[in-house]
Amino acid sequence: MALLPVPLVTSISLSPTPTLHPTPDRAVAQLESLYRASLKYLAQTDAETWEVATNLDYAPLGGYPSNMCGPLAISILKDAGIVSQEADLHNFWLLNPEEDGELLQITFPAGQFEWLHNDQPINAIDYNQFPLQAGDLVYIYSGFQGDYSHVLAVTRVDEDGRVYSVTNNFTEAGFVVLEYLLYDPTNPGAGIFYAWPDPVNRDLGLTGFGGMDVWRPSHLPYFADGSP
Repeated sequence: MALLPVPLVTSISLSPTPTLHPTPDRAVAQLESLYRASLKYLAQTDAETWEVATNLDYAPLGGYPSNMCGPLAISILKDAGIVSQEADLHNFWLLNPEEDGELLQITFPAGQFEWLHNDQPINAIDYNQFPLQAGDLVYIYSGFQGDYSHVLAVTRVDEDGRVYSVTNNFTEAGFVVLEYLLYDPTNPGAGIFYAWPDPVNRDLGLTGFGGMDVWRPSHLPYFADGSP
């Protein structure tokens, strides 16, 4: 069963600027920058996904669609300024929070980022109580029933609270990088967070049984290398 992405969106609606503040809100501007940055990584085919992985240049031979998730997520956050430009994508290849604590402390310092964890499978979390936000880095644990762990950046939250990520994914047609709906808080069961642990998709590989870690900027705008 192929996992269908949400329709691609080429623009987002920004909140009206308050009359007393004629300059655009910088937090909103950074969120728009994050979303627009994510779109440059879109890849509709397996061949295009190989090209994106190779261009990220995080591995000795360039990169691989099957394990590009960490470098891809970090590259998107770097483009938006949320992660330092000094962050080495290679260090996030095959990221493991249990082994890479020092790397995570450096990249997401506790004074500037919230560190969150949820033990529940990703299809069992109440996202009204544990909402994700644009700018989050999310590490999804495989769990003993799963086949792989996955890393993604939350790249957009729409006006109805639906949460999206531009991330790599394996489908019946091969690997792609598309904007996926992660979950819809008003419609439990909608989104790829419910497809990834679903046994019906066993042939494509399963994940998410072990919950997730989240690293979230404590406030936006946040620029890791200082305000531009």
